[in-house]
Amino acid sequence: MFEKLLSFLPAERQDFFSGKVFKKAKNWGAAKGGRVLFEKYPEEFKKRRENGLKKLKELGIAGGKIKSEIDKNIPLSEELCEFVGAFIGDGFLGGMKTVGISGNSDLDKEYLGFQMKNINLLFGLEGKIFKRTNSKSVELRFNSKRFCEFMIDRFGFPKGVKTYTVKIPEEILNSEEKFVFAAIRGIFDTDGCVFLDRRKIYKKPYPRISLQIVSKNLAEQLFVVLSRTFSVYKGFNASRQSHYIEVYGIEQLQKWMRLIGFSNERNLRKVREASGETRTRDLLITNQLRYYCATEA
Repeated sequence: MFEKLLSFLPAERQDFFSGKVFKKAKNWGAAKGGRVLFEKYPEEFKKRRENGLKKLKELGIAGGKIKSEIDKNIPLSEELCEFVGAFIGDGFLGGMKTVGISGNSDLDKEYLGFQMKNINLLFGLEGKIFKRTNSKSVELRFNSKRFCEFMIDRFGFPKGVKTYTVKIPEEILNSEEKFVFAAIRGIFDTDGCVFLDRRKIYKKPYPRISLQIVSKNLAEQLFVVLSRTFSVYKGFNASRQSHYIEVYGIEQLQKWMRLIGFSNERNLRKVREASGETRTRDLLITNQLRYYCATEA
């Protein structure tokens, strides 16, 4: 109300009255009353606080935060399988109390936010995204012992280094195709990429969906599953001691988008470019700007 009345005055009078007042917090009265009561009845406050903490403990709440119970028998869903795939691609278990996924701070932050929301909807867990100092590395972390146990007990992920042995859990591999494809989407969104070959031998940028991994088990699983639907190239890079899987060509890319797709914007951006949509969109924006400029003139 004060600001509203002040707006009717000339600028010099506004400055004059602004210097004569100060603002109090909206809850200043309640805060003052609370301090007075605490000073008057300190023992009563202490007793009630102890009783409150006892009740919180009985309800499974510590420090004011509910300890989320993880349903280890939760049915498979595309969201869960996609997270498992992302974990296979670039995830980690930290000290039996953290489940995390790593990424690039410039390219993957939005995608990690997407996965954070998925897990919150599935389990009610609150994740956090951390950027490493002096690095382009970013991490999505869920600090939950129960979630760690879930990933180990339900899907069989190892407690230590998983790079050389990780594979798609049998439960997912033997499930419906949509769940298998969701896991594959998660793997390629974190550890794979869409590469556009711009060599002169191609009239247009030639798309390649590519993945390079060191786990032989995972490479074999992906080759078997993808070969049922796609033309897949599999190889081994001796210098890097890594296996690579490739699906290439615009027709194969279009089929991939129909059946598997991507959730990571860095891959979707390349798909749009390969399909010519980026240039079309840029032309539309340019034409709109020209129209508005002409209208203003």
